[in-house]
Amino acid sequence: MKLLIGALAVVLLAGCLDEGKRSEGLVNATKQAEEVVIATNSPDAAVKSWWSVKDAGMLLDREACYEYERLKSPTIEKLKSLASSDLPIGKVCIDDLLSFDRKITKVKIESDTRAVVMAVIKNSTPPEPGAELGDRDREAKELGEQYRYTLERKDTSSYWQISRIENFPSYARDWQDAYTKPTPSNNRYVYEQLQ
Repeated sequence: MKLLIGALAVVLLAGCLDEGKRSEGLVNATKQAEEVVIATNSPDAAVKSWWSVKDAGMLLDREACYEYERLKSPTIEKLKSLASSDLPIGKVCIDDLLSFDRKITKVKIESDTRAVVMAVIKNSTPPEPGAELGDRDREAKELGEQYRYTLERKDTSSYWQISRIENFPSYARDWQDAYTKPTPSNNRYVYEQLQ
């Protein structure tokens, strides 16, 4: 997926998808993302704004993926002609958008410049047709995951910014960073999807 997003970014930066050539879905998703209003006047407002931008980003990613898929169609069609029906070739994009039920459970102001927002987030997307949802999966889906957002600001006249996001997945024993800084690649892997 990182490879797909990276390739798409290159295409977008190269100007291949100027306003006149973009699909209506991509134009609308871009407009919707641009129109998201953010609020940073309180820790909980900043977290809710973060969620709004993330949701708009998922829609934009999907529509951009459709454009990428369309641009790749010459190679996809040739690969399909070389592969049997047992080899999954072609569809890269996911049609159904993921949806999440997010609820702030606690806001703790630790000082004038630091706050912690606790939340429970559930994946409210229905299972795909044919997917199995066992009792443990169903229970985990219903419980969701705990998230902890740490926010900071320079002083009382500054706006709040998220400085750390942690989650507590059902399989974990402690909080984990949800966002980690990427490390440089040693390019050791062959990447099966490119072979």
